[in-house]
Amino acid sequence: MVEICVNKLINDMDIGTEYLVLWVAPENNYGYWYDLKSNTRKPLMFSTDSIIDPNSVGRYELHDFTPEKLRDETTLTDSERNHRDRIWDMVKYALEREPDIYTVKGRGVLIKSISDKYGINKSNIYGYLDKYWRSGKTKNAFLPKFYNCGAKGTERQSANQKIGRKAAGEAHGKAITVQDRENFAKAVKRYYLNRNKLSVKDVYEKLLADSYTKTRIDKSKKIELLPADEIPTLRQFRYWYNKNRVVTTEQRKRDGDKAFELTGRSIIGKADYGLMGPGAQYQVDATIGDIYLVSRFDRDNIIGRPVMYFVIDAFSRMVTGMSIGLEGPSWAGAMPALANMATNKVDYCKDFGVEINGADWPCRHVPASLLGDRGEMESRNADNLVNMLGIRIVNAPPYRADLKGIIEQHFRTINTKTAALLPGSVKPDMAQRGGHDYRLDAQLDIRQFTQIIIKCVLYYNNYHYMEYFEKSEAMIRDGVEAIPAKLWDWGIRNISGALRSFPEEQVRLAVMPMDKGSVTAKGIRFKGMFYVCDKAISEGWFEKARAKRQWQVDVLYDPRNMATIYVRNQGDISYENCLLLEWNNKNADKYLDEIIYEQRKESIIGRQLKVAETEAKVNLNAEIEAIVAEAKNMNNGLPKKSKREKVSGIKENRREEREIMRRESIVTEMDVPSATITPQVTIHSDDDISPRLRMIRAKAGLQND
Repeated sequence: MVEICVNKLINDMDIGTEYLVLWVAPENNYGYWYDLKSNTRKPLMFSTDSIIDPNSVGRYELHDFTPEKLRDETTLTDSERNHRDRIWDMVKYALEREPDIYTVKGRGVLIKSISDKYGINKSNIYGYLDKYWRSGKTKNAFLPKFYNCGAKGTERQSANQKIGRKAAGEAHGKAITVQDRENFAKAVKRYYLNRNKLSVKDVYEKLLADSYTKTRIDKSKKIELLPADEIPTLRQFRYWYNKNRVVTTEQRKRDGDKAFELTGRSIIGKADYGLMGPGAQYQVDATIGDIYLVSRFDRDNIIGRPVMYFVIDAFSRMVTGMSIGLEGPSWAGAMPALANMATNKVDYCKDFGVEINGADWPCRHVPASLLGDRGEMESRNADNLVNMLGIRIVNAPPYRADLKGIIEQHFRTINTKTAALLPGSVKPDMAQRGGHDYRLDAQLDIRQFTQIIIKCVLYYNNYHYMEYFEKSEAMIRDGVEAIPAKLWDWGIRNISGALRSFPEEQVRLAVMPMDKGSVTAKGIRFKGMFYVCDKAISEGWFEKARAKRQWQVDVLYDPRNMATIYVRNQGDISYENCLLLEWNNKNADKYLDEIIYEQRKESIIGRQLKVAETEAKVNLNAEIEAIVAEAKNMNNGLPKKSKREKVSGIKENRREEREIMRRESIVTEMDVPSATITPQVTIHSDDDISPRLRMIRAKAGLQND
């Protein structure tokens, strides 16, 4: 069955154009698409039957749509964010009136209301709609493309003349230099970013008093400013401040953290989306698995209980995404599950050794809205879900788990019917005195446990009968079975329209957590591992780090697989794929939690061995000192010799000592019972040997010739 959903790119091979699907009717019989190769700025109606008609085979090709640029919230400036939000606030009312906005009459009424309310020319409003529809209906369509303008990252410099026109009634000012900018920064930090709440003009006056006064030769205490052409104007100071201000830092410093969190920070999400059907709302939540796991590095080590995340479609109860990890409930823990909801499940299951076909788990979309806990979904990382993917965030109130009853029921099914049967599972009598410690029964590692849960999800999606499910009248009429996969398929065919299709790469970049890595001489260091990429090699990053010093880079990563990370290019919005160095490949298929656990274990063992090493070194030093003391005692009482006498006979002494050592070796061999070889020894007369050799011969019981 051909699946037509929002953000599908449909190529008409007969006329050579591309259409982007904007909306599909709940009955799935018609919709509106946008001609990406036309300048008419008008959506067109299409019939789904005409696309799936057997006579049209070969005419239409369906593809996933990829936006021109991917921007996450951390890359946006305040100016870009304010520009986007200003336009969105003006046009969002019209954009949400679907399908009226796609009809000629409805669109005319909506655009007129915006024009009358905000005084905007209608042609400009059509331009905004064009941007929104061409971008795949995301809020980030209204971002200004500042990255295409000017010399990014460079300050405009003037020689000796002030830039800009002279304002009426104001001194002309001066050409702003690097020193002037440093003076501005010091004044703002000292006088503006604090709880005194001075105005910009007050800070400007303080700036002049600190940095632009004449040195007085006499003892007068009166302040005299420099000439007007040597002083920056208030307009210049305001311009510099508005260009470099950081709104969040300013509000926190001037109002305090509590006031900022209450009235200053952005609030995302909206709970008024009521369209039913697959994708109308997904629910996401986490639970702790009732089982203990072992490490894949050392299976004798118990690593604790896993954290399970599931994403479930509220309409069909279909599990659309999942992840198993060790990260506690947080954005880092939720991220893999959110990425998984848009992943090709055939490839995902194959990575864990489970073979399926596309019909077994057909979920690879993003929803219209997402219901989650206040913790993860109120994270600032969730802003990318709204702005990059167009997902509405709905947060359940505290202490209201009943609002996520669908997914809570799924957790109970997994923990009571699956985990309870596995080795290492938590039993009710574990906490009782004298009870068996079931942690010692742990046998499964996190990969094996994930394989089991994947199979459980496949069973649940395709065979679990929900006797408690309330069918609609249309479902009863069509005889649809209350099984998640059956409900999903029925909804796709009959009332779909909320599902959205995005490339997997875009979804991963939107949800991946970000952290800092370092470029070093050994590679790009991140979480104790080292990576490399083609750009780093071609541009000599590692040689520069060794010759000069290390520097930090922004890193996006997937905690489920640390074989690859993504490093943001400096001064750009693109990313470089970085792979583990070969000597780090032991971590290639491991979860980040497993790697951190092993690193901490090795650190603890290292500290213990260091203590033992220090103790052994202390004992070694004591034994050496005892031997030295014995040698000193043996040398006491020897006849005194001059320095010349001591050093003049070194060669002779060495020869005699070597001969003695040889004869001692011979004597030792003669004392060994197992010796089978009789040494041939030539014994000289007493006149030919020294007193020391005579002593050795007497000890050995040898006779003279």
